[in-house]
Amino acid sequence: MTTIPAEDFEVRIQEGMWQLIPASEDTLSSLPVFQVARGGGIMEYTPAFAESQRLPGTVLSIEYVQAVVIGYQEKSQRWLLGLHIAKQSTDKPRWLELVRWPSGDNMLYGAAAQQAGRGLADHLGCPLKIFGAKKLTTPLDPAAVGGVTGPLVPHKREDIGPQQVRLRAQSLRLPLENEHMWLGRSRSGLTLRVSKEALTGKDGRVAPSFNQCVIDAEHGSIRMIPPTGLLGNFLGGQKARSLQAKVVRNVEVRHTLRRISETQRDAGGMVTEVSRLVHVWDIYLTLPDESLLLAQTRHVTSSELARKRATATDLYAVDSESGIAYLRQHEADQKAYDAAADWAEAAAIVIAAELAVRLAKTDIEEEAAG
Repeated sequence: MTTIPAEDFEVRIQEGMWQLIPASEDTLSSLPVFQVARGGGIMEYTPAFAESQRLPGTVLSIEYVQAVVIGYQEKSQRWLLGLHIAKQSTDKPRWLELVRWPSGDNMLYGAAAQQAGRGLADHLGCPLKIFGAKKLTTPLDPAAVGGVTGPLVPHKREDIGPQQVRLRAQSLRLPLENEHMWLGRSRSGLTLRVSKEALTGKDGRVAPSFNQCVIDAEHGSIRMIPPTGLLGNFLGGQKARSLQAKVVRNVEVRHTLRRISETQRDAGGMVTEVSRLVHVWDIYLTLPDESLLLAQTRHVTSSELARKRATATDLYAVDSESGIAYLRQHEADQKAYDAAADWAEAAAIVIAAELAVRLAKTDIEEEAAG
């Protein structure tokens, strides 16, 4: 749980929930006056908060939120956090203040305000606008580090035994193909081929080093062949590698969700921060002293599409161009996501079954500045 003190309130971020809690001697037992659940599509607040902020009822759709806004007000020398809300996207938004920090120097509460604002924008799935900041803080980047049994950062994990892996593999038809990879049978054994396009790291991430991996279960060997030519030289002249199959502890398929923030400054000096959701599925061979990356699939979507998905109810109830356009966009995005996720999991199952080892499924969530 992350707790951020402010004036008369504290911001609490935990388990997919952003809450505004009144400060008191017993804050832990205090109920939130305002809260947002990630992916819930609504903002909830108390009747008293609604009356003070001229809001309807106790629930409001996040579709009315155009942006989360934080900034330093020179006149009062305070950091403020609030929302720009409007009935229509074309309407001029009104300012809704949520919380403020005590008066002080610009740098005193800047990091706390920006952390609270980024958390709220993430849960709402909308842009973050920043004004009056002398220095923008950078979100922590807990980049995944490959360990011998999985990532060293906090993660969720599911272990599937060899027998269950073998049963799942029986329902899969080879070859498994996608735009950049092929997994199937050859004369030499189970063969994974990775195209040159998939060997280039994106967003600073590690990419596979070998464009071919051959698992010969009969002889208990694994051979990995690097790319040749200019690409091979660019990747550091990687040499071919051979392993005994018995040294593999397990196969890991690691799903990493990375929220990448990107900022732009307009003519008025306002900084807008928008996030992209980058999904990466990595397939590793876990060895006694390293995790060896074999293949990688990816999918990128905007936080704006995720917000629309959370707030959409019955798109067929309204025969509108925007509703139909959203539906098509959502279907295309979901199809691409499923294709990347399904291929990685299926390939990991087949490889684990061939090696007769456990399959580890891990999930990580990261955040990084663009």
